[in-house]
Amino acid sequence: MLERGGTDSGAIHLHRHGVPNLVVAVPTRHIHSHAGIIYRDDFDDAVRLVTAVVKKLDVNMVTKLTE
Repeated sequence: MLERGGTDSGAIHLHRHGVPNLVVAVPTRHIHSHAGIIYRDDFDDAVRLVTAVVKKLDVNMVTKLTE
């Protein structure tokens, strides 16, 4: 959970009646430079997490999230 800063997700979830959203961030050093540095395992774990979430997003799950 971010204690400071934010993403575009902070505003979009308020659009109309609310838009479900999820931010998955990979910890990165020097994020605002030309070359950020990440730990590869964090990246791989983030890919696995996003893949698992997307596999669960069938019509019924999306309906439950948007009710």
